Amino acid sequence: MPKPAPFRTQIVVTMFCLVLFCGCTRLPDTSNGGGAAPSATPSSPVAPGGTQPPSSAIDPCSRFSAADAQQIIGVPMKLSAGHGATVCMYEEASPKPGEHDLARVSLTLNVRKSAEEEARAWGNIKVVRQLKPGAKNISVLSGIGDEAWFDGHIEKGKLGTGGVLARKGKADFMLESSVLAYRASPDALKTIAKRIADQLP
Repeated sequence: MPKPAPFRTQIVVTMFCLVLFCGCTRLPDTSNGGGAAPSATPSSPVAPGGTQPPSSAIDPCSRFSAADAQQIIGVPMKLSAGHGATVCMYEEASPKPGEHDLARVSLTLNVRKSAEEEARAWGNIKVVRQLKPGAKNISVLSGIGDEAWFDGHIEKGKLGTGGVLARKGKADFMLESSVLAYRASPDALKTIAKRIADQLP
């Protein structure tokens, strides 16, 4: 016995809606061979501490070279990669056999999105690093950026661990020596730090 016309019409409408729905639904793109849909947002390099580098970041190695590092330590230096998007580090290229105190020099350069953000970040750095008059091994430097400090103990004209911390505009940086023996030149650190500050916008 044939079904009533209204029932057949309902089936046709239902099938039409299903076809329409399936046609408008986009399946995940598996053309990348991995079988999974690509991430909605591309991954970005992560700076030390797990924070995303600022969108206006400047490559620190474009401001600090192996020749600069050699000027500070006094021996040939080579790039030490893998320290994050805001860090450019060099280490001693040919350490003496059995030498455990490998000389390293690094530039950490942060460019913030606004002057207000930089002011907050710089305020935190000053608190953490105790950058204030009268603090042990801390001294104010003039002529480097908007504000600069020297952090470190000097013996016989040489520095071990320490360096220059400075800010200019929306940026701040740390140019630091990391070596236990007193081998780094504080004068070279200050000269290169001034040049870096002068090159910042």
